[in-house]
Amino acid sequence: MKKILLTVLAVIAAFAVISCNSDPEPQKQPSTPSEEPSANPSEEPSTPSDEPSTEPSDEPAAEVKLCINEVNGVKGYKGIEIYNAGDEEVDLKGWVVKKNDEVTDETAGTTLYWEGVEGVGKIAAKGYYVIHANKDDGNLPEKTEGCVATGGLSNKKGVKLELINPAGETVDTFNRGFDTTQDDPEVSLDELTGSFARETDGADSWKLMEPTFGATNNGAALVGDGVITGM
Repeated sequence: MKKILLTVLAVIAAFAVISCNSDPEPQKQPSTPSEEPSANPSEEPSTPSDEPSTEPSDEPAAEVKLCINEVNGVKGYKGIEIYNAGDEEVDLKGWVVKKNDEVTDETAGTTLYWEGVEGVGKIAAKGYYVIHANKDDGNLPEKTEGCVATGGLSNKKGVKLELINPAGETVDTFNRGFDTTQDDPEVSLDELTGSFARETDGADSWKLMEPTFGATNNGAALVGDGVITGM
């Protein structure tokens, strides 16, 4: 009987050992992809920037090239033509034409023979703007607001005209016989008919030509031999 009891106890102990060793291993959790950003910048997706560039433009500002292109003091054509030789239109506000060194504003030191006030208009690239001498309509192009000077012009007296930009710089001068060494700088000269005009728009040489206010001088007919005395 004792032997049987020892055998039963041995069987129970062996079964217990087998049960302990047969426990399944704990299941490993599946790995999940890392949400950490890549350390390699070349692997990161590129996105276009919505921010406007603050870099200054390397484009140079367009050069302003206005000049006095034609002057006429003959009755019916008394006026001055300004030509824009540049590639962009120019607002004439602040521009001044000064005549015979006259000063009507002692403080500013400028004349108001003509001044580009607010609303005077713009001059197109390769375009023209005509300033009418006071009280002389004649055959000049139709007047626009602000295009009338405060005085007249004469083709038989010395005259000096300066075109001055808004910065106060003289950018062009026309001078026929105006002589400050004389008691009367507006010296008397031979009266000429026709316009004192650049031979071609914006050129350096001047000729006595048929008036072409508001249009090109190129190809205009000469008056006589085209020579301007007193210049």
